[in-house]
Amino acid sequence: MEKIKYMFMAVLVALVSMTVTSCSDDDDDVSQQKNPSSVIVGTYAGTLRQPGDNTDGSPCYVAFERLSNTTVMLTRFICEKYGIDIKNVNFTISESNGIYKLNPESNLVVDGMYINGVLTMTFQTEGDDTWIFNGKKEK
Repeated sequence: MEKIKYMFMAVLVALVSMTVTSCSDDDDDVSQQKNPSSVIVGTYAGTLRQPGDNTDGSPCYVAFERLSNTTVMLTRFICEKYGIDIKNVNFTISESNGIYKLNPESNLVVDGMYINGVLTMTFQTEGDDTWIFNGKKEK
């Protein structure tokens, strides 16, 4: 009788161990790959400068709103020092190996890239001045 109890318990333990699953801490990464806009959405604080400018740059703020899993809208890009205020530009997002590329859905000369928590955007103003923004998401 003791052998039967032992065998029953051994089979029960084996069955339970095969049916138990664990949660991984990278579950969010899977959802972000399916929904790259969730990575980009938010407000960023950073600096704006022209190529070749070795100063600290000027404070600038950028905000994105989610439109779909792969589309965001630039709701605000503002830099008071240079009089730059851009609104309502839609971007499609593509992701490859943790690099998120922002491609404008308009004829504006602007693009962006998000890598390891840093957003970099390059754009041209109507006067053909080129500007570079580097910033991190505010928490």
